Amino acid sequence: MPPFQYQFKSLNHLGLVAAMCRELKIAEYIDARITNDSDVRNVSIGQAVVAMIINGLGFSGQTLYMFPDFYEDKPIDRLIGEGIQADHLNDKILGRALDSLYDAGVSDLYLHLAIKVVNHLKLPCKALNLDGTSFHVDGDYNSNDDPDDLKCIHICRGYSRDHRPDLNQVVLQLMTENEAGIPVFMAPASGNVNDKTCFQEIIKNHLSCFRAALNSHYLVADAAMYVAETLQLLDDQKQRFISRVPLNIKDAKQLVGKAPAVSLKPVEGYEDYYFAQVPSTYGDVQQRWFLFLNKKRRQSEQKTLIRKMEKQSLKEARDLEKLRKKAFLCEDDALQAFAL
Repeated sequence: MPPFQYQFKSLNHLGLVAAMCRELKIAEYIDARITNDSDVRNVSIGQAVVAMIINGLGFSGQTLYMFPDFYEDKPIDRLIGEGIQADHLNDKILGRALDSLYDAGVSDLYLHLAIKVVNHLKLPCKALNLDGTSFHVDGDYNSNDDPDDLKCIHICRGYSRDHRPDLNQVVLQLMTENEAGIPVFMAPASGNVNDKTCFQEIIKNHLSCFRAALNSHYLVADAAMYVAETLQLLDDQKQRFISRVPLNIKDAKQLVGKAPAVSLKPVEGYEDYYFAQVPSTYGDVQQRWFLFLNKKRRQSEQKTLIRKMEKQSLKEARDLEKLRKKAFLCEDDALQAFAL
């Protein structure tokens, strides 16, 4: 008999990833909601998604056509399923799976999967955090866009959060639960969208679903949510919220202006922090505004302001000295040079 041949497969940390996918039944969830596009598939759409998750968390960053190389030395039967080979995970199979996800509606599919995961892990979802960010890209895009395709996003210039205003970008709206930071909702948007508009649409179309499924108490977002129309939507849904009041609101500006005269109380457990509570009805919605003061931060800002003023004063003194040594034909010329 020929000697027994040993084979070595690289598992690394990917066994943990695959085990979690199996525990959450991600492949079964997707296959139950998306009909496979072929009866002769070696890999179901759900298994293809799990394969892409494992590749993404394998820190390889490989493109679709390199997937067979990535899985060549991996125990695929343990990671994904019996009978699957590396060459089955080619770019055609994965590409068709992505097309099927797109047709089914990625955001809606992910929304219900995320709710399933949070409930399975028994996370006490006390609050949801909503925010948006942008990712810049290189290359030429949008040349073949169908203007009638409502699902199509436009990669274009907009407000850049990653400090690349010279490049086109795409925006990602993201909502996470507060306990483990698991994303429960994400949706791509065109690069020039306004967070105020996007937040309003998400609250209008999806928030009630999250409240019913996760029993969350608060919605937390930045000042982009603090718009009168959005606050009225939250009030209609009886949704409590936490946000930052922008200083372009007259009442907020006046409150900050008279802060030294406001009676502030110390924040329990936080040294050097003080606060005051002020009732408000902005946007016809009853609220509680909180004004916070950090004494150490204020002292630091005062020192920074003093340094800037001293630097500016020294510059002005040097400029004035240069001007004093210069001769002018008349008083008007001197005053004009001084004004510059």
